[in-house]
Amino acid sequence: MRRGLLRVLCFCAAAAVPAAADDGAPTKIDRKLAKEPKYVAAPRYALFVLDEAGKFKAWAVFDKSTADAPYYDVLYFDKNGDGDLTAPGERFVGKRDAKLAEAGLEMLIRVGDVPVPGTARVHEGLRFSTSPKAGRKGFWFDMSWQGATEVSGTYGPVGIDTAEFADSPEHAAIVTPDPNGVLAFGLWMEAPVELTIGAATHLSLIAGNPGVGPNALAAVDEKFIDLEKDELIATVVAQDAKGAVVETTTRIRKHC
Repeated sequence: MRRGLLRVLCFCAAAAVPAAADDGAPTKIDRKLAKEPKYVAAPRYALFVLDEAGKFKAWAVFDKSTADAPYYDVLYFDKNGDGDLTAPGERFVGKRDAKLAEAGLEMLIRVGDVPVPGTARVHEGLRFSTSPKAGRKGFWFDMSWQGATEVSGTYGPVGIDTAEFADSPEHAAIVTPDPNGVLAFGLWMEAPVELTIGAATHLSLIAGNPGVGPNALAAVDEKFIDLEKDELIATVVAQDAKGAVVETTTRIRKHC
């Protein structure tokens, strides 16, 4: 049985979520790029860690085919993790499909399968979209981790927008799609909500690997957590009218 613990800190009936991780460079991750191509537009960076040991690091750097292109439609993805984005086979061009615009996939860049060097493991079907749904923002990816678990992202602690990747390697989020280990939770809603004492309030949550950065959560699909077998506990902490701390705990029993 996997056990997850969600703790929502609530004062005066106002919901809050834990602060996002610092977006500064972690000491154990080398953010250097050995070689970069000449970009057409202002590039956007994200660093993907694609093995459990943290040794296979692959840069994803987005560019445009023309400076005035409406979306980022070129991706340099370091499939072998050597830090050289000019190598053959690591430049991917997106395809625009107006029929997919409503789903936020109008500009879709397909990378395909990504083998993990030195192992027999393969992450399947990696793809990116740079054209979010109307009224939303950010870049989006999905893949099947080792061909077994669907993951997607990246997301912040609150809201349904996907991340806007950084303008430099130094500030890039570190995305770790590995679904194993301790999960983090995000509030899958437009904004934080108020919890009314004595009334039911609907909250939608996502779960996944938090990565490093304020908007680096790679979410697992709902099939990963079996709420019949896995115990997912939510604890609400509040203050009563006299200022005393009160808590109530409940088990989450259904998906959205």
